[in-house]
Amino acid sequence: MNHDDTRGQADPLESPALAEHLSEGLLALLRRADDGDDAARREALPAVAAITDAFAAVGLLEFAYLAPTDDENEDGPIAWLEASEAIHDLEREAVVIAGSEVLEVYEGPITLEDPPEHEDDAE
Repeated sequence: MNHDDTRGQADPLESPALAEHLSEGLLALLRRADDGDDAARREALPAVAAITDAFAAVGLLEFAYLAPTDDENEDGPIAWLEASEAIHDLEREAVVIAGSEVLEVYEGPITLEDPPEHEDDAE
């Protein structure tokens, strides 16, 4: 069964788990970036890339690609991919997550009330 502890979280930067595991300095930088401080955003990117890359390296990250459709009222298929790395892309000024191993494809639509189940999830 999928479980998302962040669904009801109003502000992810106020998560107790985040405060417990990130330094106050990085948290302050993220909060400044969230408030629109472009210099703080650029300063945070290398740390964010390193942390995200470490999570990807040990298999803790997946990402989903939602395919576009011609009908704006319908969701297209969603492909879950395993993240294999994250890099700080200087040109884009962003952390880019990459992966090419497709874990599964779900034809949708997806709602919070009816999320897709992973094939190996135990009930």
